[in-house]
Amino acid sequence: MHIKQIEVSDLKSNADQSRGLISFECEEGTVEMHCSVPKQGVKNPRLALISEALRQLACAPEFRTGRRHFSFSTSIADADPVLA
Repeated sequence: MHIKQIEVSDLKSNADQSRGLISFECEEGTVEMHCSVPKQGVKNPRLALISEALRQLACAPEFRTGRRHFSFSTSIADADPVLA
């Protein structure tokens, strides 16, 4: 799965957690995941949510068994310095 763009939308935080909708745009289409992360110890909720979404995606059978792998477009870091 070649990820061309990552977007975080509907980012909400309260005293305990941050949550949002993470969208991975890839050649096959868009994969969207609702994720939440504990707020304690998290400096950048946006990056923590992206990491959580990737962790969950990696648990899917096709990735867990090694039949599919992730790759990322270099333009992701170019478009968003937070991801660099």
